[in-house]
Amino acid sequence: MENWFFPDNLDPMPILCLAGPTASGKTDLSIFLAQKLGKVELIYADSMAIYKYLNIGTAKPSIEQRGLIPHHLIDLLEPDQIWSSFRFRVEAFRCILECLERHSLPIIIGGTGFYLKSLYQPSIPQGSPAHPRLRLLLERYSNPRLFAYLVAIDPPRAFQIGKNDRKRLIRALEIYHQTGKPPTSFKKITSKTRNPFQFILIGLDHKRVDLKRRIIERTQLMIKQGLIQETQDILLKGFSPNVPALKNFTYGPVVQCLQGRLTIQQMEKRITIGTIQYLKRQLTWFRKAPVLWISTEGKNFDIISDEIIRIFLTYCIGGHSNE
Repeated sequence: MENWFFPDNLDPMPILCLAGPTASGKTDLSIFLAQKLGKVELIYADSMAIYKYLNIGTAKPSIEQRGLIPHHLIDLLEPDQIWSSFRFRVEAFRCILECLERHSLPIIIGGTGFYLKSLYQPSIPQGSPAHPRLRLLLERYSNPRLFAYLVAIDPPRAFQIGKNDRKRLIRALEIYHQTGKPPTSFKKITSKTRNPFQFILIGLDHKRVDLKRRIIERTQLMIKQGLIQETQDILLKGFSPNVPALKNFTYGPVVQCLQGRLTIQQMEKRITIGTIQYLKRQLTWFRKAPVLWISTEGKNFDIISDEIIRIFLTYCIGGHSNE
């Protein structure tokens, strides 16, 4: 059986990826787009949505939204577990293939850059394997201490990562502790294996000032919806404040507030600033990625979704290549 998204040929199959920075409206648009297309399943490329119990602070789709459209790679891990771009790629490919077997259209949705890159430009893991116990030890340190430590052993890699990318700082130190060599001594090798899919990244383009406004409003809404209680509930389940799921710009300040180290107002400000800093890093990554941007200015979901479908269809009929 052949149709517009199940072509019977050996060319890489186009897979739509709805990408974009935080607070760009990907979640609500993805539901609208899925309902318009029909028989769609959504696969999340989000490094925080993968965790259980973290709902408000990760802006996950609601239970009602998930009831409308099947969602994958959400609520898989306990807060103290570790995930990687390699594991994401493996699970994402599994989900894509299972969707196709059900004759559903898989759509990737997310803004975690290294997850998206693992799809369209996979690399062979270099340096050392993941070491969960070592990572938990490194999680005890603040970002400034991790950065200073990495500067001492591998300055080029430290300044390439920056002071705020906690996961990559920890990964670099993990490589050093296991190998005794600085991370920059390992060359990144791009996989030459033929990719069975052609990932079409379509992004939602907003003015930066609008994204910052949306971040401020979303932070306020999260607090009203019960972000503090959600974090307290996770701690009451017996999880340490230092687990990977809580060591970030959203939940970290909430933990500090619960510990009496920040007021609610200070917590809100820290979350907002941290999210805006993350936005800047995302925008820097997206500038280098093969994303087709759609302006959202003055457009409703109906118009935007029609543009997305039109672009995607040109790839499905063999009209373009993103390589």
